[in-house]
Amino acid sequence: MNYALILAAGVGQRMRNGGLPKQFLKLNGKPIIIYTLEKFDQMEEISQIVISCHGDYIDYMQDLLKFYQIRKVAKIIVGGSERQASLLKGLDEVRSLSDHPQEDIVIIHDGVRPLVSQTTIAENIRIAMQYGCA
Repeated sequence: MNYALILAAGVGQRMRNGGLPKQFLKLNGKPIIIYTLEKFDQMEEISQIVISCHGDYIDYMQDLLKFYQIRKVAKIIVGGSERQASLLKGLDEVRSLSDHPQEDIVIIHDGVRPLVSQTTIAENIRIAMQYGCA
């Protein structure tokens, strides 16, 4: 199976916006994280999505997923205190969901980077299947 691990646990301290974390800020009326999730959710190559989210925003994330009908999210987990900790927790969750973790591909992507193309995602999956990583 192919999993997408979306890192969205940051609070955007460098932005100094004083409000929502940047992944939840709206762009053309829709939260940035939703643009990102839609890319992965719409791809046939992606089986399941795991989101690493700040603990204070788990319920908010769940509400967004329902409202925007994001279907492939298997789990939302509380991220770590740093990106690396969120990544490790996310990989542990993917491993727990998988029946064959040694054979699976995990695409790791930042929730605030919605401009990735589905072609780039598919090509990364293809390369990882061929060489073991991309």
